[in-house]
Amino acid sequence: MACSAVTLSVATIISVVAVACLSIGFSTDNWYEIRVDKNKTKLYIDSHSLTNEYERDYRYYSRDEGLFRICFAEKKPKE
Repeated sequence: MACSAVTLSVATIISVVAVACLSIGFSTDNWYEIRVDKNKTKLYIDSHSLTNEYERDYRYYSRDEGLFRICFAEKKPKE
């Protein structure tokens, strides 16, 4: 009987810690920090004539990607 009580206590503590870690993870926006070298990107875009895509596509901008949001560091792409 004592073994099941200890197991239940340990499982309860671990589940509380797991829920705390999940809530911290879901509330954090800065999961991926993506930095784009504008000089190299601009040279590549100019040589391949993709200027319209360069101004509108978020892949060409530095950003922080979270689970639910994307935050741009410098400026936001045109929509």
